[in-house]
Amino acid sequence: MSSRNTSVGWLLVAVAALAFLGLSLLAWQGQLGVVALVLLLVSGGSFFAARRQLPRASRQSIDTAAKALFTLVGIMALLRHRIEIEEGTYLPIYAAIAQYVQFVDPTTFVLFGLVAMGVKFCGVIASAFGWHLLLIGQGIRYPFWSATMTAFLIGRFIGTFLPSTIGLDGYTLFEAGRYSNQWPRCVTAKALEKFIGVTGLFFCMLVTLPFGYPVIVDVVAHLGRPQAAPLLAAGIAAIAGGVCLAVIVGLIWPVVLTKSINLFGKILPGGVRVQVEKLADAVGAYRGQVGLLFGVLSAKFVTHFTTAAVYYFTALAIGVTAAQFWPITFGSTIQILATVLSPTIAGEGAREAFQALLLSKQLGGVAQAVLSAALGFIAAEAATMWGGAFLWTRKPGWRPAFTTVDGKQVDYAWIDDSEDVAFDAEKIAAATH
Repeated sequence: MSSRNTSVGWLLVAVAALAFLGLSLLAWQGQLGVVALVLLLVSGGSFFAARRQLPRASRQSIDTAAKALFTLVGIMALLRHRIEIEEGTYLPIYAAIAQYVQFVDPTTFVLFGLVAMGVKFCGVIASAFGWHLLLIGQGIRYPFWSATMTAFLIGRFIGTFLPSTIGLDGYTLFEAGRYSNQWPRCVTAKALEKFIGVTGLFFCMLVTLPFGYPVIVDVVAHLGRPQAAPLLAAGIAAIAGGVCLAVIVGLIWPVVLTKSINLFGKILPGGVRVQVEKLADAVGAYRGQVGLLFGVLSAKFVTHFTTAAVYYFTALAIGVTAAQFWPITFGSTIQILATVLSPTIAGEGAREAFQALLLSKQLGGVAQAVLSAALGFIAAEAATMWGGAFLWTRKPGWRPAFTTVDGKQVDYAWIDDSEDVAFDAEKIAAATH
């Protein structure tokens, strides 16, 4: 890459930074409108244009900085946004929350907070079991509780401080590959887990859609288009159902994926074609194990269903006695998808903003929606943060009680305890991309 391109890239970074600074000032003042939107578009456009001009070594650092800044400013913009709490009376959201929490009953808060943590932990167990099944399908077997589950908890602990799911995906892949020495098989299992995991979320969205229709009605009514509710519901059903159908058909008849690539490969967008090819390759490695694959899909459905249900219990924790299980669970599936796609660290800010957009009426107000969403994140992390204890006690000489590959116990001969084997989340997770 030429020095001229690099100079242009850094100039564009400066433009993005200045536009974002202006946006940050408006966010601090609670003035989010057309000007803020224009500054956001200028900043985002300049940033992505800059990335193309910069060396690869520089992209990672500016990506991390951008996500951190976007997360911080997003939270600030959310909390300083002014809402009407009474007719003619406006308060920033943080002040409305502070006013509301004075009336929360401590006993109710603790009781349903613990229930929310328990529900989330059940989902984590289900997700870990899905990964366990995928490894078994590749001929790799570890003890579930002492190896697979603890690796999952460590991965969630690391992932709390990293963007997207890079910590969880990276660490579980790291341990599976390190102790089995079957990296290609582990990478295949991880690639398929990501596809099935997303399908589990869309499946959850599809199942809860009929019960969550009031949420759609509320959202379109707030936007002044109440007549659009059936169309929006149909669009959600078509997208979620289409993704589920495509993946399920691929799991049962992987040859369909291969033939689809041959027939439609030339008209499919490049990114879509690559993902279909990856799915076809991964499913092909599990030929004849349809029952196992549907076991994994069921586990991932439970994972996302319990994650969405957590927000119902956090609503009860803050005293929203009128909270309804199904509408909140459905709205939370949309929020989870939006959070996963948002360019923030651990979904902070985006989670609360989308929950406020989708469920403020169901939860009795914007302050309650933001507080419920934040508590949902805290409950989820509190249920698994003690995975850090496993990370700190993992010594170089630690081994699973057993590790079998194709039914035979391995000897770990490839592991040198004298070496400092560092866990590089981004490097390892990149193997699945």
